Amino acid sequence: MRRETFLGALTAINLLLLAGVVLTQILPVSAQDQPGILRGSGLQIVDGQGRVRSSISVLPAKEGQPETVLLRLITQDGQPSVKIAASSASAGLSFVGGDDESYVILDADGPKTLLKMVEPQGREKLITP
Repeated sequence: MRRETFLGALTAINLLLLAGVVLTQILPVSAQDQPGILRGSGLQIVDGQGRVRSSISVLPAKEGQPETVLLRLITQDGQPSVKIAASSASAGLSFVGGDDESYVILDADGPKTLLKMVEPQGREKLITP
């Protein structure tokens, strides 16, 4: 009699486990109601070949320069074409053309601001207030 009770209980437990497995396969998966927060000291996005195409990093303070947050968008050739930087002292944007000779820099460094545009063959325009 004891053996039949044990086997019946074991069968019931197995049926419950099977039902749980079947339900997890049938019921749809849903995302969390609220998205989580991703935390880290840097982030890199890579393409299918493993090349870094975008990065966000925190550069530590060094020799009179404050800590800086830097976002880079990088071409498939590895050249940063867009940079956005921010620190407690300044902020800036730079855009580099595909020829690596044309670029635009927008900079706010303390009370000073400037816009610098450079084209190939040395053509340059600097705009300040």
